[in-house]
Amino acid sequence: MKQNKDLSIINCLAASFTAFFFTVPFHEFLHLLTHVIYGDKLLCYSAGAVDAVSPDYSTMSVFDTIMDAGGSASIINAILSIILLIVLLKVSMSPLMRVFLTMLMGGQFVQGIGYFMIGGFFAAGDWGAVFKQLADHLGLITGLRITLSLIGSLGIMALFFILNYMSYYFIEDKNDKSEKLYVAFRLHLIMFIVGIVIGIAGTMTSPFVKTGELSFGLALLYNMMWIPFFWGFMFTGVMNVLPPKESRFLYKLPQKPNWLFFLFGLILVLIDIFIFGPGIFFN
Repeated sequence: MKQNKDLSIINCLAASFTAFFFTVPFHEFLHLLTHVIYGDKLLCYSAGAVDAVSPDYSTMSVFDTIMDAGGSASIINAILSIILLIVLLKVSMSPLMRVFLTMLMGGQFVQGIGYFMIGGFFAAGDWGAVFKQLADHLGLITGLRITLSLIGSLGIMALFFILNYMSYYFIEDKNDKSEKLYVAFRLHLIMFIVGIVIGIAGTMTSPFVKTGELSFGLALLYNMMWIPFFWGFMFTGVMNVLPPKESRFLYKLPQKPNWLFFLFGLILVLIDIFIFGPGIFFN
């Protein structure tokens, strides 16, 4: 009997494209939505940043300043990552949906808690903008940076283990090195590569690169937040970190390609690079 060709990599690419879109452009959309809620004047929405004319922050509460100046998106991303993690632990679903939600959960984690780490340690990005607006509250800034650094660094390290844990839902024989490498590559390393490559491509087409507000170095720094997926791959496929005592296997990676899903994900990626990248400008 002829066996079907294993094209699970097509499904994993489709899932990674879609997860990326609903992570990074979605993160910027959360900024846009925040500006709308606070009545700011929108100037530009792009894959790299959102530009808006904000009100006088001196008249706003500390909470509102944090949210409007840049903190809202990463906070919502962090909350969504926890919700998705609970769903993955508690809910039965199709194999392809589990692949997608695993990547999306990690992406939301990266854009949320990963941004905490970058903001805390480097005062860069969204939280750097927040600290700039809270310049008169030095004690608060110090406390925020320490808190964000701790939550961010511990959270990102925890994600290494969470992604490794998720691998074993797809691994039938935990002692089979080739099977673990097979799953880890498709479930984690593909998302790492897609996140870095498409993230940098989208960022570097941003109008904020021309103004000097974004650079290749900053794009690389922000997109290195995808590093937990690399370590998820390493923990499962190479280093054999904390394999479960009992089998957790429930799903096989879907080998029959879902070309419609792949096309959908590819279109989203092209929209991100060629439409959201250069930016959508508002009058």
